[in-house]
Amino acid sequence: MAAPRFTLGALACALATLAAHAAAADGAPDLVLLHGKIHTQDATRRVVPALAVRGNTIVATGTDADISALRGPATRTINLAGRTVLPGLIDAHTHPAQGAQDLGKCNLSDAALSSEQILAQAKACYRANPGDPRHWFEVTQVNPSAVSLSLADLDSIAGKRPLLLLGSDGHTTWANSAALAAAHISAASKDPVGGRIERDAAGRPSGTLRDAASDQLQLARPAYGLAHQAAQLGRAFAAMRATGLTSVQDAAVDDATMQIYKRLYDEHRLDMRVRASYTLTDLGAPADAVVAGAIAFRTKWAVDPDFLRADAVKIFADGVIEYPSQTAALLEPYLDASGRPTSNRGPSYFTQDNLNRIVSAADAAGFTVHIHAIGDRAIRSALDAFAYARTQQKTDNRDQIAHLELINPADFPRFKQLGVIANFQLQWAVKESYIVGGTLAYLGPERSKYLYPARSLLDAGAVIAGGSDWNVSTFNAFEAMEHAVTRRAGRGADPLLPEQAIPLQVAVDAYTINAAFALKQEASTGSLDAGKRADFIVLDRDIFSIPAFDLHATRVLATYLDGREVYHASTKRAAGAAR
Repeated sequence: MAAPRFTLGALACALATLAAHAAAADGAPDLVLLHGKIHTQDATRRVVPALAVRGNTIVATGTDADISALRGPATRTINLAGRTVLPGLIDAHTHPAQGAQDLGKCNLSDAALSSEQILAQAKACYRANPGDPRHWFEVTQVNPSAVSLSLADLDSIAGKRPLLLLGSDGHTTWANSAALAAAHISAASKDPVGGRIERDAAGRPSGTLRDAASDQLQLARPAYGLAHQAAQLGRAFAAMRATGLTSVQDAAVDDATMQIYKRLYDEHRLDMRVRASYTLTDLGAPADAVVAGAIAFRTKWAVDPDFLRADAVKIFADGVIEYPSQTAALLEPYLDASGRPTSNRGPSYFTQDNLNRIVSAADAAGFTVHIHAIGDRAIRSALDAFAYARTQQKTDNRDQIAHLELINPADFPRFKQLGVIANFQLQWAVKESYIVGGTLAYLGPERSKYLYPARSLLDAGAVIAGGSDWNVSTFNAFEAMEHAVTRRAGRGADPLLPEQAIPLQVAVDAYTINAAFALKQEASTGSLDAGKRADFIVLDRDIFSIPAFDLHATRVLATYLDGREVYHASTKRAAGAAR
């Protein structure tokens, strides 16, 4: 008689049953969920009806009968009534501490406005709510795709008070004369490494600054107190938990940023797991010195391995691709509006040799190297640096490249070969103003076939993680999933390269188990396996059985972090008990 055959699914169920019995022997769970559709996101992507939690840990998943048998007199039971449960969502590329400081400021919502409309709205904002006169006046989320503002235009908004307009691309800033003077930016100022000061015909700053050129403005700007900044971050995290986020990777931090996180942590209000990426600002310095600074930073901010750590480094390999900025690094020149090649291939923020050494030294020191790369030349340079590092040592640091707007097809297979995670922001993979007005004509049809090529990388075997880049765009992962699956801005909209769409399961993986892998925390989060932390969310619909164009409307009913309910839709509670 032949031996019985076991499938992986049957084996997983058997293991879950054994785990349930073991849990019963050790003590009853504090919480059980029954009668649901619980997507475990485990290795076999099991869907089970029930789950049990004791303390901050999942102790078992399985059938309603198995999990019910574990209950004790004090166990709280939730009847899901068919609701869908997912692991807590993880944003692998976002800027919470920085983005939170813009809450309450004049916000133009990334609308595609003319220069005249931007001026009118900024002036109206200033009249209606000038804010604290001790601080600079700031206008956020300014869509830069069609903006041409002179210094005189900028000076007309707030008079002699320092003013900043902050581009929604995260790489463009406009400053009036008072702000430039306060930051000591003049005709004698040189362009910094990694940035550009736009100038008029006489060589004087015109008020527009690209990339690292705006850093001097940020340093000169009076800072709000730490208590205010922490409160702003608390507001942002409350909103994030309401969309199901339980972990984030802050993609660019410095000492001031970490102080904000630490303030929330010390006050027992950091209801979010935070992994920070320390920004390496001087890519021209010797690699040993650059990485020594990162090591010191990691040691200083090793606060809590579960909730606050800084064991990644961030490198900006280029800027943004959209006209008029065009600071992304391309293999071939940008085209002009008539389709003719220009001499501009974008700036170079480093020498390849030194980038290789920096990446290799950071890799050897155990950091995840997180590289911002938009253009195909920057992406190739990043891959070349990772390839060099692999010749020096073999590590498992979960290195990643973020954004990946334009990739040369020859580089698709290198992600798997080099073990580099593709950290996509697929909320942007639709035909909107940046793509239609600022990108397609300046790349031409042949290169434009490879904009946000998620499916090509998936087919090439790359691991895809999902991120938002908030506050450049929404942190709502379900909106990003819709765009990733449809490649459209909504029903009836023209698609952007529909052949590059990915399946919904892949998009969910990108925000759960793959993002956990990118953050080096897949042993504790990203799936609902027994022994992992109890980070999970309850949804108002089964996202796997609805039209893809309805994904954006998904609402989170409850969010649990470490077994604690930290958001509930009926009361909009944003914070549970202290850790």
